[in-house]
Amino acid sequence: MKKTWSIPVLIIVTALVGCSQSAVVKDDTSGSQFMTYQCESNRSFDVAFPEQEKAVLRLPEHEYRLTQVAAGSGTKYILDDGTAEILNSVTLHTKGDNARLELGRVIYKNCYLSN
Repeated sequence: MKKTWSIPVLIIVTALVGCSQSAVVKDDTSGSQFMTYQCESNRSFDVAFPEQEKAVLRLPEHEYRLTQVAAGSGTKYILDDGTAEILNSVTLHTKGDNARLELGRVIYKNCYLSN
């Protein structure tokens, strides 16, 4: 019995895996000035702003390229992978020295720039 559904499923899975890694930074960001945010629950992350309206988010496992989008207050960045804002899995909100990072269902709350 032929499994004709396996080829379309394989194509879809391959496309999804490729898209999910498209915002992972592969180029050199060593020249950028990273700032560290300390958050509640003993969490932290680093962010650099290599060019206007862009940001690079550095976590222990990955770095992500973010792009600025409209925000009601402060500044908002989402994954720079072409996905719709409401479907985006990474969102960074900043206002002054404060920040909030959403990584899917994981939320870094009450984050402040550390000295």
